[in-house]
Formats: sequence, structure tokens, C-alpha cells
Amino acid sequence: MKVDVHAHCIQPEHVTAGAHSKMERSGYPPMAPTEFDHFMREMEPVDKAICFGVRARGTGTMTPDEYTSEWVSRAPEKLLGFMAIDPMEEDYLEKIDRAASELGLCGIKLHPILGRYNPADPKIFPLYEKAIDLGLPILTHMGAHPDDRVSLKQSEPLLFDDVAQAFSELKIVVAHMAHPWQRDCAVVLRKHPNVYADVSGAGWVRPWQAWQGLTLMVEWGVADKLLFGSDFPFWTPSEGMEKLRRLNDQVEGTGFPRIPDDVVEGIINRDALGLLGIG
Repeated sequence: MKVDVHAHCIQPEHVTAGAHSKMERSGYPPMAPTEFDHFMREMEPVDKAICFGVRARGTGTMTPDEYTSEWVSRAPEKLLGFMAIDPMEEDYLEKIDRAASELGLCGIKLHPILGRYNPADPKIFPLYEKAIDLGLPILTHMGAHPDDRVSLKQSEPLLFDDVAQAFSELKIVVAHMAHPWQRDCAVVLRKHPNVYADVSGAGWVRPWQAWQGLTLMVEWGVADKLLFGSDFPFWTPSEGMEKLRRLNDQVEGTGFPRIPDDVVEGIINRDALGLLGIG
């Protein structure tokens, strides 16, 4: 089964003017609206897609969970929705309860670096307890971000070593292989059975580091814990699959090891929903 575990339904109106300005100064193109029909056309190469927004009040990004739920309701046979949660909001636990029971969202998307919080802070542990109680996996942004208001150290995947030790039942997906900290990501995946990583964006933004990252995952024996994600609308599933399959082009004719073809195809065809316990 082909599953895109990392597709955004975020819209320009979910982001403040100041946040738009910060992103554009960092080299990102202006955020354009995403039409639902266009989204569905781009998702045709996959059997299922998990979509979500971003909620990070501290840096001005606030996707309503109602929007994600409505988006998913238009194609429930294809789409699943994760709620975007900012644990810096006082009522975030109530938001989780409502998003799960009333809005039908089946996982949690976190963005610690934009939310400006330490995901291993014990003050946030009630979030993880709630996720376990409700059977919700967590997908968390890990990795660099160009906004000058963020704290990069909050995106170090070793922070989730602490979380996974405290909550061994919690299913966690580390987004982007924690680019550029892929080695640290690999050792966390090896240590914890319920921690996975997605490859969204990592393979097509900086292909040399993506090749290095996948090579590390193979060497550490955790390539079977990598999940496919596109990071739509920045890239499409078709682009992601193509660029994954072409990572070895860089090392043709050299002494560097190839990423085994079965590793690449395993990522693209992995049953992420089964691994994450999503029915």
C-alpha cells in the first residue's frame, strides 16, 4: 500500500502576514491557496494520504482542526486527518479530545520549532498521555527551519529519545528524517520500537544529504522504519517517488555504496497505517 504520511492542507489565511513575510525573506515562494481538486489529482499515485495543517501560535501559524476535518470529509475513502496541536495553548488537551471525538481526526501533528517549545519538557507530557489514551500517533516536525524566530535545538531528534523512554506505547513519526540530523534520527529509531521517520522533503531539497541520510539508515539497520511522505504542496508524491529512485544517480561510477533498490521501494510501498495502528 502506498501511503503519503505528510501532506499539508494549510492555506495562506492560516498564517499571519508577519509569518508570510518571514518565510518569503528566507527564500520560500509566496504561499498560494491549495484547491481541493488539485490536491486530489496530485494524490492519485498513493492509496491513502494523511493531511494536516500547522498550529504554532508563537510564530503565527494557526490551522483550525475544523478545516482539516472538512477537507478529509470530502474524500474519506482516501484521506485521513491529523489534528494540529500547539501545547502552548492553555486548552490544547480539550482541543485533542474534540478533534478526536467530534472531528474524526486520527493523529496529532506537532511543530515544536515553530511553536517554540521543547518537546521533551515534562510540562508537555500530558499531551503524550492523552495521545496514548486515545490511540493517536504523533507526527512531529524535526529538522531545520529558516525562520529566525525559531530555536534549532528544539528540533534535535535526541529530544524524542527522552519522550520515547517515558512513553514506550506512543507511536512517533519523526518528520524529514530530522534533516540535517539524520544520524541522530537513525540511532533513536534503532533504540525505540515505536519510533519511525518519514522521508518527506529530505530527498528532493538536498539530494546529496538525502543519499547520506538513507545510507546511514541502512547502516544502522532501520531502513524498514522509514515512511513515505511528499511534504505537499512543496512537492508532490510523484516528485518524491521519482527523486527517491534517482538518489543513486549521484554515486554512479564512484566507490560509494548504492542505496539498495528494495530499500527505496520499501519506503514507497510501506503500509504506514498498519505500523501506526490507524484503522
